[in-house]
Amino acid sequence: MADREHDQLLATAADRFERRLSEEIGDLRVTMIEQDTATRQSVAKDIADLRGEMIEQDAATRLSVAKDIADLRVEMSDRFADARVRTEAQHRELIKWAFVFWVGQAAAVAGIVSALT
Repeated sequence: MADREHDQLLATAADRFERRLSEEIGDLRVTMIEQDTATRQSVAKDIADLRGEMIEQDAATRLSVAKDIADLRVEMSDRFADARVRTEAQHRELIKWAFVFWVGQAAAVAGIVSALT
């Protein structure tokens, strides 16, 4: 009977061990699921925060670029106006000297014509 009691004792111990092992595995699974859920929530929050920062940076960058473009347009407008003024001044100067040349040429031709006639 000692063998039979020994076998029953081993069977009882094995059953307890399996039950205890199943409980521990179940607890471990619950802990893993809780940690996984917490990690996912933390990552989701971090991603949401990062998206918010990216949106803010994008808006700031767009404003900065728009301001730079507006400043560049003003500067280009000023420089084109200055170039236009200088071109007009040079044009007037050329017309003045061309007129002086034409008047001189007309006077010279008139003098030659009057001298020949």
